Amino acid sequence: MTDGLRQFSLSQIQSDESACREYLRLIPTGVSFELAISAAFTLCPELEEFCRINQQKFNGLGSRDKGNMGKMVEFFIFGQLPDTDPNPDLSWGADIKATHFKTIWGNGMAAKERLTITNVGNTDDYSTFDPLMDTDSLQSSKYYPKLRRGVLFVFEFTSGIYNTIEDNMQKTLLCFFAYDLDEMPTGITSQLDADFEDIQDRVATRRVSQRGQIYLHIHPHGSKGDKTRALGFKNKFVTKLVSIMTGYPITVKGNSWFIKKRYFEDDG
Repeated sequence: MTDGLRQFSLSQIQSDESACREYLRLIPTGVSFELAISAAFTLCPELEEFCRINQQKFNGLGSRDKGNMGKMVEFFIFGQLPDTDPNPDLSWGADIKATHFKTIWGNGMAAKERLTITNVGNTDDYSTFDPLMDTDSLQSSKYYPKLRRGVLFVFEFTSGIYNTIEDNMQKTLLCFFAYDLDEMPTGITSQLDADFEDIQDRVATRRVSQRGQIYLHIHPHGSKGDKTRALGFKNKFVTKLVSIMTGYPITVKGNSWFIKKRYFEDDG
């Protein structure tokens, strides 16, 4: 024990949901990611040792990788090197994700971008979409375990599309939480189901598009011109998800949904 705080093993963080949730509750928000990592190392000395031993492997992360914030969370908070395993990142069933909130309307914050979850096919070969089509519902889809549960870290957007590891260390960690789509309000799950049906219809008619989908959409993923398509949460749904999980109310202004900055500041 250190200063009265419980300490955790790396195995507990990765494989024990109850222990992981307790570990996360003890990491501060409203501080730089660097300070949050320092707190995580205090809670799990084994994590600090893992990061020290594997730092050289992790330093191969490209600065021109839009997903480098999520990879940093995986490495420095959960003790995992990035991989291409299609299963959820944490063995207790959650995927690790990171996103950014930007300032809008002066006093509001909202998701800057969609949250990509998993690749589902390529429009150059529609047979690659067979697993998406061979299911009666979103919940029975092979992709649902990746969609259903996650741990989402939300950072304040500063500037630029690509940031170095050093830049990311100074970003403010606004909040984070574990979520489960099976525990969402009925209105949310109904819309996710409707979006999934629309996606299947568009694949069946070979007119794949994200047009008209509200919470869940199918979108291009990869370099410019790549025909790979992925399932992702639309940015408005990411904002809605943060509102649901934190209890911070959403303000609607025109077509914009946002959470007032003061809620994140008060929490920090």
